[in-house]
Amino acid sequence: MSVVIPIFFTLGLLPLIVRRKWSMGLSVTFILAIATIAPTVWALYVSLTEFGIFQTEPVFSGLKNYEIVLRDSGFKLSLKLTALWSTLKSAIEVSISFLIALRLRKATRYSKSALLLLGIGWFIPSFITVSGWRVFVQGYGGYSLLNTLLGTSIDVTLNPLHAFLSSLLVSVWLSIPLSTMIILGMLGRVSKELDDVMKIDGAGDLTTASILFGEIRYLLIPYFLFQLARSMKEFTSVFLMTGNGPLLPEGFTPHTLTGSTSFLGIVLFRKFNTAKDYGLLSAYAVFVGVFALIWILGALFSRGEVPKRHRRVLYLSSAAHILLGLFAGWNWLVFPVVAGYSILPLIIPRFRKPFRRLVGVLLIYEVVIFILSVAQNGISGVIPATLLSVPMILLSIRYRFPHFDFSIPGWLKRALLIVCLVPTAVIVIYILFLSFASDSDIVPSISELTLANYGKVISDGLPGNIFNTLKIAFWAFVIVLLAGVPFSYLFSLKRNIFVRIVASVILFGSLYNGMHTLLPMYFVFDKLALVNSLFGVGMVVCIQAMPLTILLLGGFFSSVPRELREVSLLEGLSETGYLLRVLIPLSMPIIGGLLMYTLVSAFNSFSMPLILLNSQELMPFSLKIYSYVGEVRSFYTSWNLFGAASVIGVIPLLLFFRSSLKLIYSSNLRDQGIEYD
Repeated sequence: MSVVIPIFFTLGLLPLIVRRKWSMGLSVTFILAIATIAPTVWALYVSLTEFGIFQTEPVFSGLKNYEIVLRDSGFKLSLKLTALWSTLKSAIEVSISFLIALRLRKATRYSKSALLLLGIGWFIPSFITVSGWRVFVQGYGGYSLLNTLLGTSIDVTLNPLHAFLSSLLVSVWLSIPLSTMIILGMLGRVSKELDDVMKIDGAGDLTTASILFGEIRYLLIPYFLFQLARSMKEFTSVFLMTGNGPLLPEGFTPHTLTGSTSFLGIVLFRKFNTAKDYGLLSAYAVFVGVFALIWILGALFSRGEVPKRHRRVLYLSSAAHILLGLFAGWNWLVFPVVAGYSILPLIIPRFRKPFRRLVGVLLIYEVVIFILSVAQNGISGVIPATLLSVPMILLSIRYRFPHFDFSIPGWLKRALLIVCLVPTAVIVIYILFLSFASDSDIVPSISELTLANYGKVISDGLPGNIFNTLKIAFWAFVIVLLAGVPFSYLFSLKRNIFVRIVASVILFGSLYNGMHTLLPMYFVFDKLALVNSLFGVGMVVCIQAMPLTILLLGGFFSSVPRELREVSLLEGLSETGYLLRVLIPLSMPIIGGLLMYTLVSAFNSFSMPLILLNSQELMPFSLKIYSYVGEVRSFYTSWNLFGAASVIGVIPLLLFFRSSLKLIYSSNLRDQGIEYD
């Protein structure tokens, strides 16, 4: 057993012995040090060394590894593909989600049914739905149900454009449910009086959408940019749907073979599987981390106030063009953009209108240069910094454009909504249908349907795989309770510099973590005997759930009247006693929701166990499903067993969801003398 486990439990239980506030932050600091800080430091250190599979100690080599990465034209092409794909994905996702949210914002039976259908798309693990889409679209070498029904010839293994668009649309479809729910929450802040005014004035659909966007843009714009930053780290949906994608003509390079969906995370994973030099692999991870950091800073800067926000986004855009241009290839036509973005912030205070107009001119110029570059050179002509700077600056300046008011016919709005929602029902029903197929037939014959597949997957050890996933969820929730809950209490009190630093690391780490941190994490966990450990995977799941934990619980603890705490302390309770005996019982509905979120996260975890687990005995549900479907060019795919295993695996989620409702709808929030508006 790893020494980390007893140390963690000692730190987690220490507040019960010491009964001091400072002890409540030790366990979460310990977890962050192992899972977030140590991998980043390790990657930076090892990237400066030669450290092969036959070496016991790293040997300092300076910047040699970085020079190799800078010469890797395939890796540069991967950056351009990633930037283009993530921008398209985020723009389509947020636009469709906003339109669906506008349609469903009024609570009717129709909207509740639509939300339920959307929720199913979020609830079922992505590795199941993506694999379902793969068999529906691709099947065996292009022989699929979709091609059979429509008479098309879609093939994601041979056609680069088909692979790129398939991965894009499936990833958008996966993201729409959660984005719609979040945007609905934003629209819930809009006053009902505004709806009455728009109704009296006879506002059309376009005017209504424009007004409501204006009401929530201070929330929606940062959300779009945060989604853009997260999309830069996309792995699971693309990896399962298309793998690398068909190789591009310019993708045959000495260091990296680049396909149409060889995004940064997939390139790193491929190099991890074939790595003989860990120092070079770490250098690649550091580069990807820097790219991710640039997009994350753009999202963070979008939350600022004018004129500070304008200055930051313009300076960041200029720096992004310089850094990414030096790495991926410099286009001298972009030089006026860099110079303009560097100089224009100086004139904001005195010349606001000229500033906005000049920025608009530069944006138009930058877009024109981007289009001409892509038209001449294809994917190689993509300017990655433009895909960050244009949406970031445009949304920061927030220009008002003239528009024509019109309304879409009601039948057309219903039809468009159905078009967005029907794929969820289609893919779920198709997976269920596959579970009864014989001989892995992608177009099952009704006369040959069988229940034998369920017996096969059960005898193949599926219950044990599901139990391993439940163990991961259990460890993750234990860590949330012993580390996240006490720190949430500290977060709700007067925040000193220690609490602010830890909270910043938690929130920033949730945005920053990706394949580029999972790979260094593997080597850190290997040193700590956490590889091939369900506790180790649970720790990473917990890190992902920690931001939501401190925001929800910290916000709830802050809303509890301070008089209750003062009375409890006067009656002899310590800070720990007040947390355990008063706050935790009151917060059971929120803890129940966190339990459900952690469970769904554990079932959704694919890349973490793929990297950290090598033992068949520890294989979780996600990797068992992967063993049935394999990669996109696999010749051993068993779609019938995939369908049966997927149906069985979703049952525990449904059971836990039902039981968690008792906590979520608990009466504790209405009792104990606490009132809520």
